[in-house]
Amino acid sequence: MAQAKKAKTANKPEVRKSEVVEPSQQTDYEGNPLPDLPDLSWMGNTFQWGTKALPEKYGGGLTLAGINIGIYGDIPEHIPHRNRLPRGAVPVVSAGNIGGYYIQDKYEQWADSSPYLYEEAISRRWASATDIPWDTGHGLSDDVEVAIAQVATELSNWGSVETEVVSAWLQNLSPGYHEVKYFLSTAVYDSSRMEEGYRKRAMLNGAGMMLESPGRMNRACLESYGSWSNTVLFMWLLRGSLMQAIVRYLSVYGPTEADRELAFRVLPDIMRKSAYACDHIRFAISKKPELTTVFNAGLTVAEFSQLSDFNDSVLWEALAIIFGDGVENMDQGMEMVLELQQYFVQTYIDKCNQANLGREAQTRSGAWAGILMGVPMTGHATPDEMRAQVAAIMQKNSGKK
Repeated sequence: MAQAKKAKTANKPEVRKSEVVEPSQQTDYEGNPLPDLPDLSWMGNTFQWGTKALPEKYGGGLTLAGINIGIYGDIPEHIPHRNRLPRGAVPVVSAGNIGGYYIQDKYEQWADSSPYLYEEAISRRWASATDIPWDTGHGLSDDVEVAIAQVATELSNWGSVETEVVSAWLQNLSPGYHEVKYFLSTAVYDSSRMEEGYRKRAMLNGAGMMLESPGRMNRACLESYGSWSNTVLFMWLLRGSLMQAIVRYLSVYGPTEADRELAFRVLPDIMRKSAYACDHIRFAISKKPELTTVFNAGLTVAEFSQLSDFNDSVLWEALAIIFGDGVENMDQGMEMVLELQQYFVQTYIDKCNQANLGREAQTRSGAWAGILMGVPMTGHATPDEMRAQVAAIMQKNSGKK
């Protein structure tokens, strides 16, 4: 027992003892007493003296991953302090605990990719004011201009929701996992920049802000109080897949160079947040496998909100006008809308697989099955009519075999 206690004590970081000489012992070389100096014993308060971080060898600079060395790279499963104590710092008893920071377990927020996603985010800085060729965004017909303004209004709305949701959660995440909080701070900025960029696009040619999103999925994200993990699932895995699909198609088929460049700039920001979501959920499940059932149940509920928004025709009609280059070609544009919806569902399946949620069979046979079989959700068909279209396709395919 004594040996085990001794071994446990040996593994615990100890505060470096001060080597400052006591005032009564301070003399010059002839032995004459010197004036008393301030008590600098605090200078010895460190858990690991001599731990030196080095910049990356090949030009990456001094990164977050590069400073996670020695005991400072030991990331605990639980942070006991509910205050602003930096990981690896010597705690001060008088600091006490403060409000918030109740999410203290690693599995509730961690993703191994966090420090790398942060470094990428700050290295890919851009400004919508100067990096978008706004002068190329003119000359569209009125119907296409109104359509792009409608899509811009909804994307701006979604960016606003993300900004508010992440900002509200930050005060509850323990500072001991600072890599996560650093990355999420860039996510707040990226979401704000998306909101700002698409608001500017709506205002560029006089169309202005149009109809807001139906809001059911917005509400699901804003009211996901159960856990940060649920918020991540709803906002960046489910709705993030739809946002990625729309912005990716706009980066290729946007009606002007300004539209394509704006979408091209926003797309990596969206994908970083989705990467964090997949990595975090996968890590949480690796620590607590029972969460798989909880997460899947939450996604099932969130999908109803997303499906409800899908049945609003405004977004799909606006995209069809954009892709068809006018109202007269909406039918051709709607064919591309179907491709976009199929890309969304497949992206969502892929992200669920990456997160180890095992949701593919359920998604392919559930409410999204019609899209994968070639029946777009346009908001004009009732559920019964869509089921009839799916049944007709299945019967046609069975006849070919």
